[in-house]
Amino acid sequence: MGIGARVNAPVDDPARTPVTGAARLRVGAGWIAALVLAMIGVYAGWFGPIQILLPGQAEQFETAGYGGKETILAVCTGVGAAISMIANPLWGFVSDRRAATAGRRGIVIAGTGVAVAGLLVLAAAPNPALMLLGWILVQIGLNGPQAGLAASIADRVPERQRGTVGSLFGIAQMAGVVTGTGVAALGGTRIGYLVLAVAVPALIAAWTLIHTQGSRPGPHGLQPESHGLRTGLVVPRPATLRPGGRSAGVRRGIRVRPSGQFGWAWAVRFLMNTGNSLMLLYLYFYLDDEIGVADPAGGVLVVTVSNIVIAALAAGFGGYLSDRLGRRRGFAVVAGAVTVAGNAVLAVSPGFAVVLVGAAVAAVGWGLYLAVDMAIVTATLTEPDSFATMLGVANVANALPQVVAPVLAAPLLAWGAGYGGVFGAAAVAALFAIVCARRLRLPNPKLDPA
Repeated sequence: MGIGARVNAPVDDPARTPVTGAARLRVGAGWIAALVLAMIGVYAGWFGPIQILLPGQAEQFETAGYGGKETILAVCTGVGAAISMIANPLWGFVSDRRAATAGRRGIVIAGTGVAVAGLLVLAAAPNPALMLLGWILVQIGLNGPQAGLAASIADRVPERQRGTVGSLFGIAQMAGVVTGTGVAALGGTRIGYLVLAVAVPALIAAWTLIHTQGSRPGPHGLQPESHGLRTGLVVPRPATLRPGGRSAGVRRGIRVRPSGQFGWAWAVRFLMNTGNSLMLLYLYFYLDDEIGVADPAGGVLVVTVSNIVIAALAAGFGGYLSDRLGRRRGFAVVAGAVTVAGNAVLAVSPGFAVVLVGAAVAAVGWGLYLAVDMAIVTATLTEPDSFATMLGVANVANALPQVVAPVLAAPLLAWGAGYGGVFGAAAVAALFAIVCARRLRLPNPKLDPA
């Protein structure tokens, strides 16, 4: 981090000058709202197909004689998940190469364009092969804005705001799941893809427009804070820029040097996501086979919607409180403990009412973790010219659990541990997350230097 120099004029070209966490510049409500809308668009583009459109399309191809719908869907989503784990760090690397000279906006726009092309291919796909091609394009494309938007938090949001902004980033993801599912359910498969092809870029557009104003004072961009009798902008010496606008990253290559603290943050994210995936993976079968719910699909919907609402409330409150208290690690530890308690209730649940209670408790834990997740990860980044690259690596901890969870759950069920064993494994993952969280040594955002 460079040493800040106090000025009273806006930055000449904010799109080319990343603002590091040490800067005492508050991002305004307009910038935050645009970030939230953009993330809703990204996750709507992902989960509308995953929740409804891809399964429906696979079913149509089965009817047309192309094979079993389960196999078609498994191949499509499995290949897509593998592509996603590779695409996010690569987009991050490209984003870092461009950040100092052209800003991250171009990466967001380019990725969105690829995703829209993929949605159009899916809408017109006459067979599973083109369905797979379309989904690969969507996965490659949406990881572009995902990488650019996440990196913009590290670039522009001061440490003392990262709990609030990071929690809203997580809430936007949950809202995107609901939005995408709702849009996908409006009509048939083709109509659903076409509506998403319009809705996704429309939601992302606000961020691409307002991001170029992100470092200017005023109601929408970064806002000056008052320090006693002095009021002005604190602009750090751009760590990634050399005289003439040349980037150190462009000249020497991106410096990817993950710290030990980044490793612990990655482990916490991976373990919490693994526990969450284990809890949700077999929920339908658990309600059907173990609890005996007459309408397991309706039961899953009730649990899912209630959990999203509860987690969003917990994340919003937790993010604000973590900024006020200047604490991150403690929230992660509490989140893990609450998640353990929720999964323990699920493991011994005698009925649907208790399932709702256990799932609600686990949702509180998940929300409290989302409140500080981005703040924790961004606080461990040490090289300003590799923010997006490292955040792409961190995002692997979101995707990998979707592959790991079935591998862990299947033998537990086969060996007779039952669904209680699956929820027990989720609780164990949260316990290990607590252990890793306690190894974190994070800066206090209240001590952000002036």
